[in-house]
Amino acid sequence: MPALLAALSAGLLILAFPKPDLGWLAFVALVPLLLAIRGRTPARAFFLGSLAGWLFYMVSISWVTHSMMVYGGVPFALSALALIILAAYLSLYIGLFAMGTAWMAGAPWPLNILGPSALWVGLEYLRAYALTGLPWILLGYTQYRHSVLLPIASVAGVYGLSFVIALINITLIQMVGVAPARLRTIVLTGAVALCLIWSPKLLSPSPASAGAEQTLGVALVQGNIDQGLKWDPTMQATTIERYRSLSLEAAKHTPTLIVWPETAAPFFLRYEPALRDRILDIAAETGSYLLVGSPDAEPAAAADGGTRYRNSAFLISPKRELLGKYDKIHMVPFGEYVPLKSVLFFINKLAYGIGDFEGGRTYTVFDTPGGRFAVTICYEAIFPDQVRRYVKEGAEFLVNITNDAWFGRSAAPTQHLAMAVLRAAENRRYLVRAANTGISAIVDPSGRILHASDLFVPTVITDQIRVERAQTFYTRYGDLFAWICVIFTVVVFMATWARSAVRITPVSAVASQRRMQ
Repeated sequence: MPALLAALSAGLLILAFPKPDLGWLAFVALVPLLLAIRGRTPARAFFLGSLAGWLFYMVSISWVTHSMMVYGGVPFALSALALIILAAYLSLYIGLFAMGTAWMAGAPWPLNILGPSALWVGLEYLRAYALTGLPWILLGYTQYRHSVLLPIASVAGVYGLSFVIALINITLIQMVGVAPARLRTIVLTGAVALCLIWSPKLLSPSPASAGAEQTLGVALVQGNIDQGLKWDPTMQATTIERYRSLSLEAAKHTPTLIVWPETAAPFFLRYEPALRDRILDIAAETGSYLLVGSPDAEPAAAADGGTRYRNSAFLISPKRELLGKYDKIHMVPFGEYVPLKSVLFFINKLAYGIGDFEGGRTYTVFDTPGGRFAVTICYEAIFPDQVRRYVKEGAEFLVNITNDAWFGRSAAPTQHLAMAVLRAAENRRYLVRAANTGISAIVDPSGRILHASDLFVPTVITDQIRVERAQTFYTRYGDLFAWICVIFTVVVFMATWARSAVRITPVSAVASQRRMQ
């Protein structure tokens, strides 16, 4: 029975995330697991939590197997093994949550209510940094379309949403208790949730309060280039022509900036003059600034011993000038490089075509007449702290370029978009997202998706966006809420341990006296 309850929680979590994207189920998804671990030892709770987590991740990130097989050339058996291991690793965090919750059951009220919620956030925060970080589909992302809860992100980040969801799940379990406990728990949960919901009005300025802002036209170009042909040298001219045609269509709306996806130019832009000139000509033809994703390299003489490859974004002016570039900072393990290559020699990175990429070090902010913006490349958009740093450095709107072709028609493209939405809401910035095969989108500062493309179709999206300059509480102070949760969790564990020690000491004293008699 407990194992079935854990499996039920896994199923509800699967349904809460994209796809099927039934976000409201997140508020009850943990209830079966919490019922399963009630009265269990921490060790047994850890097993049940890990089981729920493993089943959840095996389905929710099953696209890993497809990506490794189709684009990494890894046999099915090894791809499946990689998925099993990755799901097992991620499940440990839900296992630790269940174990900690079982341990905190002996804590006094309200620590036994707030403690597990804080623990959930603390573990999500740990996952964002451990082993280079993999904060994929955190619990708060289930609410990426929830207009009432999204503003919480401008103060507490995505972790604030995760806290509210976990707290409501725990409150529902407490409803089984005695009436006085039920009433005070409901009042506590309501008060905490309302404080978080109202906190943006007090701590983060709304766009309207920041004064009149300038606007600029932007255009997204989704080329829909087949991933299997993308790096074929014979396809380079065809690829450029595809983007030229789409960019000229976008130019009819006279945008200030046209955005191409990650590695839209599948060659070294700086080192292939003939191909580079064709792209410079496109900027001149459109009369717009052009942001182009392309690989880059630092020659051996400048790299102290070997060529260093970068995943970059280049800004080109309408006057055919190469104004600057941004080098992706956070590389994708197994996607852009293979860690521990001597051990994992049988795995090819997914971004084949050139050598292993290395991360950049500069948080670049580009200047255009329309406004200042920063670029994140691919899954950099899932790291809240990295994105807020660009805004703190002066970015007035955000751009995300990505190539999600290797995800196929799985849930991953929608999951990836959901996470990018939270970056807009956290920093109250427009987010402009160009993806090779989708989902390309424009998201407003409140996190509302204004435009979203279909998958695997060439697309042009144009609109006017507002330049924002006010900084949110989250932009200024980062993951302060997550750190408060970490500290609070430690305090609750210490209080629980002290309470247990006080109970054990009198019993030990009585037993000792009896032996003496």
